[in-house]
Amino acid sequence: MKMNELKLIYFSPTGTTHKVVMETARSIDLKSVSFDLTIKKDLKPVAKFAPNDFALFAIPVYYGRVPALFLEYLDLFSGSGTPAALVATYGCRAYEDALLELKTEVEKRGFKVIGAAAFPTEHSIVNSIGARRPNKADLKTASEYGVSLNRIIKKEESFASFNLKVPGNTPYRKYGKNVLFPKADVSLCTECGACAKICPAGAISPDNPKKTDHDKCIGCMKCVRFCKQKARYVSDFKMNLTVKKLTKVCQSDKKAEIFL
Repeated sequence: MKMNELKLIYFSPTGTTHKVVMETARSIDLKSVSFDLTIKKDLKPVAKFAPNDFALFAIPVYYGRVPALFLEYLDLFSGSGTPAALVATYGCRAYEDALLELKTEVEKRGFKVIGAAAFPTEHSIVNSIGARRPNKADLKTASEYGVSLNRIIKKEESFASFNLKVPGNTPYRKYGKNVLFPKADVSLCTECGACAKICPAGAISPDNPKKTDHDKCIGCMKCVRFCKQKARYVSDFKMNLTVKKLTKVCQSDKKAEIFL
């Protein structure tokens, strides 16, 4: 089949998922179009992909699941038996049901999953876990994944018979409740509004950026990572508890897993 375009649909609050998906995409010999769902907009693009497009969906794992916010935006995309591949990144704990859930949800919307991969990366909350990952070795694996996908889409005339198996269980793991709500240090915050502009959940009001809407906040830590004034933070008490908990269950030396 002569392929048309590579469609990149990704959610990457702290940038690690973006690094992995872009490295994968570089090895796929198609012109690409990106849909960054990390950027909250009142109106999202509605896109229907052709049978000869190739879609690459990429998400960070939250509580062993696909981020709920990503699933809301996923309804804006549909395929027509369009071949697709998956990327899930996780903070060196476990990706549990995320790949299975993502595959199921993507295929419900008219796509045919032909490949999937899970990459351990730096933890978005405790940066010392998986520090500076994806590293060179991780990105090399992502590139090799892209090479394999490129080979498949060039070779196959039809993807209807693909029946990829990925790890995961149903019912899915119960989705956790976010308890880490970033605050603003009023002595440092200049009310520049940058945090409100980059918050993927719209949890920070441009009119009052010193406050966080707990009902909307997903605990992605994007505002903490990118505040130039270093004014955004999580309470020391909650952060210390989180560090102790995650240090016990995360392993920084985990390897990527590829399913083709």
